[in-house]
Amino acid sequence: MKTKHNILTAAVLLLSMAMPATAQRIMTLAECVAAARSGNTKAKDAQNDILMAKEQQKLARTKYFPMLNASAFHFRSSGPLIKYSYLGQGDIDAMNEGLETNFTLDDFSLKLLRRGTNAGLTLIEPLYTGGRIHNYNKLADLQVNARRVQQDIVDDQLVMDTEFLYYKILELYETDNTLKVIEKELESIHQDAVNVWENGIVNKNDVLSVELVQDQLSALRIKVDNGCKLLRRALAKHIGMPNEDIDIDTTLNKDIIAPEQLLIDTQTALENRNETRLLDMWVEKSVLERKIAKADMLPTLAIGGTASHSKFLKDWNSRVMGFIAVQMPLSAFWSERHAYNHKKLEEQKALDFRQDKREMISLQIQDAYDNLTSAYHQALIAKKSISRAEENMRINREHYREGLTTMTVLLDAQRQQQQALTQYHTALSEYLQAKTRYLILTGRSEL
Repeated sequence: MKTKHNILTAAVLLLSMAMPATAQRIMTLAECVAAARSGNTKAKDAQNDILMAKEQQKLARTKYFPMLNASAFHFRSSGPLIKYSYLGQGDIDAMNEGLETNFTLDDFSLKLLRRGTNAGLTLIEPLYTGGRIHNYNKLADLQVNARRVQQDIVDDQLVMDTEFLYYKILELYETDNTLKVIEKELESIHQDAVNVWENGIVNKNDVLSVELVQDQLSALRIKVDNGCKLLRRALAKHIGMPNEDIDIDTTLNKDIIAPEQLLIDTQTALENRNETRLLDMWVEKSVLERKIAKADMLPTLAIGGTASHSKFLKDWNSRVMGFIAVQMPLSAFWSERHAYNHKKLEEQKALDFRQDKREMISLQIQDAYDNLTSAYHQALIAKKSISRAEENMRINREHYREGLTTMTVLLDAQRQQQQALTQYHTALSEYLQAKTRYLILTGRSEL
């Protein structure tokens, strides 16, 4: 029984050691982008901005409906609100003198309204407001559309930021794989150096030189590993998963598409940009605000009616009254005109701003294409350098074994091979990011 218990305990311990403390989640680039769109703070803010704009849109719609107000009041006064004397003071004095009485003015006065109660409803429907309500609704609709375009802009930036972190992690993984290959080569070179030294062909300096490079390589791998951990945490925070242990799919798409296949006319790309649409909306907003400012100087027309139920004397009374009202803001001709002129200047400023930004966007598109072209050629050059560096390494390795070259030359060839591989991975990562950036800046999320 004791033996079975020991075996069971050992099995549990082995299983607990084999199982990770927390399951690590491996995510592709598409999964990271999808997570960022739903979990990133900026994405959530953009969605909330749309919901806020929709509430403003609903509020503007209600201005088309009649305004209904209910009111009720009750009063009690220390004295009558209405006092009417049906005899004058002179008449009262004459009567008192002739009849030898002592009447006062209050004895011949009618006193009314010491208390009262009223409840009523008032309904007003605006018929003409100079276009104010109509333009307010158009402005509210424009705000909703603008928020949606801004959400698309935020989404584009999220994609680029996510790809930047993703490809940086992938670049470091590829660098670490390169260092592993170099590490194995250094082990082989170290063994060759030991063999040559033991045969008395060279001194121990060659062995020590290789060991020094191995130490530097080990230190570099530690830095790469720390960089990967930091970038994975940054990616998890960026996509809204800060408390999860995530890693990326290390499958790297090494297909390099020529920039000419992605090229699009700059003017077409300009019109496809979300920023261009937003600039047009900015101008439209200025136009609507100018029209609203003009409406403040125009007359308004409204119809309405009231229904009340009141008691001021003895009985309750109900009454209904309709009315039509015209209001002409005379003082607006010299006061609100300044606000109107201010809005006209803002409209012109918006037009100038749009033109300037359109030119800047065109330059940005051209710059993105130039960067893509540069990254494309850098990647091709780096790829060619790998085969040349590997061939150079092979030749120097053979020469060293034959005693035709020194360890310094061999280690320099090894350094060039490592540099060529690292530069290729960096160039490939920069090319992939430049391709995504050019597609997004030309209004295309994908091919």
